[in-house]
Amino acid sequence: MIREPLDANWGIRYRTSCREAAEAAADQLLAGFYRDLESGLADAIDSQVDLMEAVLVRTKIIELASGKSPGHKLEELVRFMHDDLSTFMLRELLVCDDILSRGGRCQLSDKLNALQNQAEPLALLRNAAWDLAMPRFMGDMTNTLSGPEQSAFYVPNLITFDRDVVDILNLTALRAIALPRTSHEAFPFFDEPLHEWLGERVGDRRMPGLVPLFGEAAFDARARRRSRSHMRDVLREDRRRLLSLLAQAKR
Repeated sequence: MIREPLDANWGIRYRTSCREAAEAAADQLLAGFYRDLESGLADAIDSQVDLMEAVLVRTKIIELASGKSPGHKLEELVRFMHDDLSTFMLRELLVCDDILSRGGRCQLSDKLNALQNQAEPLALLRNAAWDLAMPRFMGDMTNTLSGPEQSAFYVPNLITFDRDVVDILNLTALRAIALPRTSHEAFPFFDEPLHEWLGERVGDRRMPGLVPLFGEAAFDARARRRSRSHMRDVLREDRRRLLSLLAQAKR
């Protein structure tokens, strides 16, 4: 095309050539993505969203079933993560604390605090679980921390037009992130140290009982017990319990 006349037809041919090249590259990318879906990625994504939903559903159960303080409810949620889900998720805990304390710092918590007014509460919770999982999915796409044989990079800025996701990102913003070259794992540093943040919310009397849950022994125990099937069993039972509580709240 370099030797062709620079006229309107040249522009049409140039744009057509660029579009076809971009479409061919996109076809290859999507083909790989769909192969990954068929080979297990879809189930992995669903499992991650199920985990987020399990945390949100139990948060609402704790909120509706207990008349105790927000700090007591947060302690109960932390123990649920450890005992029943065999995991501990900092970002999700920050969002759930906003729900339990009715802090109003993110749109998602406002929606869930009005769950009893929804015609399809479980559908709303599932959508909220997707929103809660999205920052993790976006984080996975912004780095290649997959091993010593591959390059490693981290993209510090993300763009989204979803208000719920924006609120979650703002609520759980990091001060820094450490990316060790030897382990290829990411270690987040929040604006406020976890122990200080949690201690302020659950109180000095309850915090000593939670400290062992953040040690190496508890971490290893959670890893050994972790089970997708058990997590999904917990979620199914909690959905039933939540619907019963919501029905009682409407009477």
